[in-house]
Amino acid sequence: MAKHQKPPLTPGEECEVEIIDLNHRGEGVGKKEGFTLFVPRALPGESARVTIKNVRKNYAEAGLLAITGASAGRVEPPCPHFPTCGGCQLLHLAYQEQLAWKKKRVKETLNRIAGITPEIKPILEMEEPRHYRNKADINLDFAGGTVKAGFYEAYSRHVIDVSSCLVQHPSNNDLLHALREAAREYSNHEPETTGRGNLPFSRVTIRSSFTTGESLLILAVPVMQGSTITSNLTGRLQKLADMICAHAGTPPAGIVLLPEGRENSGQVILTGRDYLEEMIGPFTFRISPRSFFQINTEQAKVLYEEALALSGSPRTAFDLYCGTGNFALYLAQKAERVVGVDSDASAIKDAEENARLNKTGNVEFVKGQAEKKPELLLEGKHPKTIFLNPPRQGCSPDLLDAVARAGPERVVYISCNPATLARDLKILMEAGYRAVEARPVDMFPHTSHVETVCLLQRK
Repeated sequence: MAKHQKPPLTPGEECEVEIIDLNHRGEGVGKKEGFTLFVPRALPGESARVTIKNVRKNYAEAGLLAITGASAGRVEPPCPHFPTCGGCQLLHLAYQEQLAWKKKRVKETLNRIAGITPEIKPILEMEEPRHYRNKADINLDFAGGTVKAGFYEAYSRHVIDVSSCLVQHPSNNDLLHALREAAREYSNHEPETTGRGNLPFSRVTIRSSFTTGESLLILAVPVMQGSTITSNLTGRLQKLADMICAHAGTPPAGIVLLPEGRENSGQVILTGRDYLEEMIGPFTFRISPRSFFQINTEQAKVLYEEALALSGSPRTAFDLYCGTGNFALYLAQKAERVVGVDSDASAIKDAEENARLNKTGNVEFVKGQAEKKPELLLEGKHPKTIFLNPPRQGCSPDLLDAVARAGPERVVYISCNPATLARDLKILMEAGYRAVEARPVDMFPHTSHVETVCLLQRK
């Protein structure tokens, strides 16, 4: 389409479109007179009848009216909440087709943004891509005099009342049901004063261990800055905790009251204890309410083994964004010395506890941002390897500069976002590194997300 040309579509218009790809959100991508359309639930290779909803400068958002020519990869979604629930985007696409698209997405993104074509290894898939999530973030809605408990509807903050989730650990589903029933019972017994069934929160996190089968339920309560959870509030929520345990098939190992926005203090244990234990490979990890832990326990082992295989034979290894030290302990099997760095104080505390728990003596942990401690990366015996495992927004330019100046023989980058991975690889390549290979790992089946492990070597 010529620059500044008026888009060939108007809101409310209906048209036929051929779907040629999926975008990063798992929506079908079509073209109409050279103009791009995004169509939720449409798949590559399909023709679809759509209605135009919003027209932007360079693309339009459309609603799907009918599939007029179906893809061979289309399957019947095995979840009654799809596509209303926003948790999974690709349940209507056969699993092997999901994997092929994710590998293609990594390859095309690295080429488009970074201009590189490293070897893309076959994607590491799940043998059973269901019930893999060890963590559920549950939202509660008390509107209309009833209680809904579940996940947000796609593209909105409307809560879908979920009976059972296909990708959640069975214990998470059990506690989701128990939480809903307990919240309803509590609301029936307590006078309504808050608009939330007299509950001071609307978000709950459930965590479960695949190793022990135990669960932890965390109630996140907004607390004013400088305030603490009162004994009156604790007493009220103790009643709710008792109701949850009564409704659960297996009562949780602990129910914890957690003040939102407070890093390390103020939590209250309502029942049981405030941690779980989980194993990845030969290591046992303690998971506390605020701990970061890979959501897919089974694939975490696959991911760690792949990253470890790319580490070479380092005498010193740095694990940046180390979180609770899970991967740092894995590295300790191969490196003489491992240094984990993270800015989260609670994560470092958990990491140190995990090192003690596993009797790993060649690992140390440092609280802070590695870019503000460039001298740290210059320490250590050669050869050395630096591991990067940042959040979705990727690494800061200052961190990448500090890594390049440290001059490790290898950089292993673990990414959950192909776009920021490509952006950061381009910066590292300009600083004297070359991208050797990339391996996609399917950590989140039935979603549009893909993890990638990439190896860079110094030229």
